[in-house]
Amino acid sequence: MNLAVTILIAFASLFSSTEPTTMPTPDQKSYTDCVVKYRSNWGEDCSQCAAWNDSYVVYLKNTCTESIDVMICVQESNKTWKMFNHKSMAPNDSLRAYACVGTGKYLAWGRRAGDESVVFPSIEQVNKDYAE
Repeated sequence: MNLAVTILIAFASLFSSTEPTTMPTPDQKSYTDCVVKYRSNWGEDCSQCAAWNDSYVVYLKNTCTESIDVMICVQESNKTWKMFNHKSMAPNDSLRAYACVGTGKYLAWGRRAGDESVVFPSIEQVNKDYAE
């Protein structure tokens, strides 16, 4: 086998992996688009926080017509992210996510409910990829 054929086979195998993916293919719907912010507040009472004067709370809604699994991350002032996972969020349902001392930034991921072939990033990956 010549070198060009070997390289071509190796390159093709990169795209035929059966590993889960975090990105939808062009013919798949992006369920992340279903997760829509409809409100946020600073300094909202947050019983999970020692002090909440600088809390940032974001409210998001599933705007699609089917249930989705959702992962939300809200950034703390030290630039780390607090993660929230919600399984089988029904259409029109909403969720609340917060940072005790927030920056006002949040990230959202969505997938069809129960679709384990789409893997959300780990909190370590989020902290690495979105450090700023």
